[in-house]
Formats: sequence, structure tokens, C-alpha cells
Amino acid sequence: MREIPYKAVAGGRTLFLHVSPPRESIGSPAPTAVFYHGGGWVAGSWRMFLPQAARLNALGVLAVLVEYRTEGPVVAAEDAVAAMNAVVEMGHDIGCDPARIVAIGGSAGGHLALATAVLELPNTDPVHRPAALVLLNPVTNTSGDFPVGFGRRHFDNADQARLYSPMHNVSEKTPPMLIMHGTADTAVHHENSVDFARKVTSHGGHAEIILYPGQRHGFFNPRSGAPHRPGAENGTYFDRTTREMARFIRLTVIEKP
Repeated sequence: MREIPYKAVAGGRTLFLHVSPPRESIGSPAPTAVFYHGGGWVAGSWRMFLPQAARLNALGVLAVLVEYRTEGPVVAAEDAVAAMNAVVEMGHDIGCDPARIVAIGGSAGGHLALATAVLELPNTDPVHRPAALVLLNPVTNTSGDFPVGFGRRHFDNADQARLYSPMHNVSEKTPPMLIMHGTADTAVHHENSVDFARKVTSHGGHAEIILYPGQRHGFFNPRSGAPHRPGAENGTYFDRTTREMARFIRLTVIEKP
């Protein structure tokens, strides 16, 4: 795995892209998955999506795991966009096809993936948008707190909260997406995802949503020793959600001409 610096920030810290190449190339440059971890913008690690990245590597997808500042949504979104810009601009060096990028995120990381696709921030480059999105119990509405949304307390005022709210920035240019959410989520209500998918569709976009009955926040993470769902051949929720992720990525970026 390569560690590539993409941004220097206050305190002498350097932020890195952690680039994992596909096991077997299905073409050069390769379709690319850019991962943003969760943690409420104040915790978490780029390593959280390593298991999913490994599954996509096996499909011939280049994986980029983003390290960003966990100091609230404003600086995290700035870093998320800077990371996406860097992936596109360094595409030739890392083997990425800029036209076949999917941004993937869970929880607050879902918000950051969306930030690269729909928000208009000072460092946004409209030609550096991802081609598709995969979102796992994502934060889509920062204008309120549970159950209306998530994260309002992190913003100075209502206007700032709406500026960073994907729900309030959907347009006809919003890329196709897959959303997966558990119905027992007590951090980000699953109806937030239902409402967001409905709004994307109303603007002419494509939003596929899969709800997992009885599942809580972060249900998609691998758990050592986790039992298989009784009577089901589909395996753990990590297996099931990663399989859906791979299916959607195959349709939107792997097989994209």
C-alpha cells in the first residue's frame, strides 16, 4: 500500500491517501473507490474500510482510503474535497481512471463522500466530482439533529448547517448512488436516507436504497466471530452489504465504457 501526501495542515501535520492497487488489473487506468471513514467527524481511522477495500481490490478496483482531520464537519469536508481533487489530479501516477471514481462513505464519512459530489465549497472543482456514490447509514441532513438529521451542533448557525447539508444541495447533477441503512439506527435515522433518495429521484437522479430491518448504526462493519444470519445463505451483514457495494460499482464504474 502506498502512502501519498495530499495536504499539509496546521501543526505541521501531513494528510495522506492510502492507495491499495487491485490484485489483477481489468484495465489501465483502473476504476477507483475512494473511501471516507465514519466517526461523527471527530473520531475514526482510515483503516476502518480496509476489509471492503480488499474485496474491491479483488474485483480489479483501485482503492484509496482517505485520512482527514477529525475536527468537525467543516474542516473534514474541506479535506474530503481536497483528497478527491488529489486523486483526480494524480490519476496517471496512481493508476486511477478519473472518469470512473466511486466515493464511498459510512455515517459522517457518507456525508464527506456526498461533499465531494454535491456541495459547493471553496475548494470544490466541478470537474473532479465522482461518477457514483455508495453510502452506508450516511449523514444527509446537517440542518438538524436526530431524528431529523445529524450534526447541527457542529455548525455556527442555521445557514452554515444548510451549506454543508447534502439534503439542501441536491441537483440534477447529483451522481447515481446506492444507500444502505439499518432501520434500528439510533444515530442517523433511516428515514433520513429514504427522504434523501426521494429528493435525488425528484431531481431526475438515480438513488437505490436498501433497508436492513432491525439493524443498528454501523451494522455493515465486519465483526470477528459474527454468526451468519439464521436460515440465510447471504452471510453476515458485512458480506451482504459488501456484495451489494460490488454489484453497484460493477454497474456504474467497472463496466462503464
